[in-house]
Amino acid sequence: MKHLLRNMIGIFAVTLFVLLFYACEQDPQIKKYEYPMPEVSGISPSVGFVASQVVITGTNFGDRTEPVKIFFGGVQANKVLMCKNNRIAVEVPEGAVTGDVTMQIWTNDAGVIGKYQVLPTPVHISTTSENSLGSNIAEAGEKVTIKGQNFGDVKEDISVSFNGTPAVNFDLLDSETIKVEVPEGYASGSIIVTIHGYELVCGAMMNPAAKGDVTIFYLKNYKYPFKVHDFVGSQAGSGNEMGWFAIPADWTVSDEIKCMVNKNASADDGKVGGTVKGYLGAQAGWGGNGSAKSITNGKIYQTITLPAGEYDLDISYFLGNVGDQQVYAVLAEGNTIPNPSEVDPKSNPNVKKVYKLEDYDSIGAKTVTWNFTLSEATELSLGFAVTVGDKKYFEVSEFKLTLK
Repeated sequence: MKHLLRNMIGIFAVTLFVLLFYACEQDPQIKKYEYPMPEVSGISPSVGFVASQVVITGTNFGDRTEPVKIFFGGVQANKVLMCKNNRIAVEVPEGAVTGDVTMQIWTNDAGVIGKYQVLPTPVHISTTSENSLGSNIAEAGEKVTIKGQNFGDVKEDISVSFNGTPAVNFDLLDSETIKVEVPEGYASGSIIVTIHGYELVCGAMMNPAAKGDVTIFYLKNYKYPFKVHDFVGSQAGSGNEMGWFAIPADWTVSDEIKCMVNKNASADDGKVGGTVKGYLGAQAGWGGNGSAKSITNGKIYQTITLPAGEYDLDISYFLGNVGDQQVYAVLAEGNTIPNPSEVDPKSNPNVKKVYKLEDYDSIGAKTVTWNFTLSEATELSLGFAVTVGDKKYFEVSEFKLTLK
């Protein structure tokens, strides 16, 4: 019995060894997939700019973007936007130069598939109208001049639109100048110049006949955070109240308003005022050493010219501690606003609208709306006339002008 058991174990061991030997000797039956060679039938466009989109057509491209490598003049595109079996969309990479376009998908090198001419990228410098109300206002039929660089020298490669309305009549004076006739019925908004498919935003134009929000066309620096002039020397101060007080850009600010010194700043570098923590406003008291404790006949305003029409003007009043003192929002004809003691429209015919600011400390802004009508184009000044004592302030967050 023992001999029989030993024989059976021996036979089993030999059989197992033979099976393992043959298994190791035979090659595994693994099927190796051969990717078909891509075939290109076209590349379009063949002329354009960095960041432009190019479409490659053909067959055997697969449906994955990861294995696709495309080079423009030897520079690899890092944005393959889409790959279908017969179409690839790719963005011309930064640094691309005029030359051969080559392609590789997986390990298949398709070689040169076309040529691409890289044009200098167009640049916008300025857009001006000939309208007497302002260089960003234009009526239908008026001429607008667009200045820039790299517009090219072929008019047929260019199109111009005013907020989506095509401008059919325009002249390409040279590679830096386009003169265009304003189309009928355009809506206020951006001017788009398209060159070889490249869309260039060339400022905005306002149609004085169009209704709606016209703030951007007439007011400058009109909402929080208000842009400010650069600080001089130590004016910004330091610490957690650094830059609390500043002088707003595009607003006329009287010396009486420029009465504050930021914490840890030196009054010798000049006082500032006109914005408080990014809001348009004024303050007396607190602040750093040298700050004034009162303001008398201070003014913050900007002057604009509005065409005839009916308007709503919204003033969003964010925060204030003014008590019963003299802080007035004022809209007056002319190139300035009156002192606080002269803002009554009954005695001052130049004052079109006035509102006495109140204490306000709540969530969100309190909005004051003025409605007024102009029978002709009128020069107006909008702002605040201020006379206050110690520890008084106000902050305004936004203005909105609507043509009704």
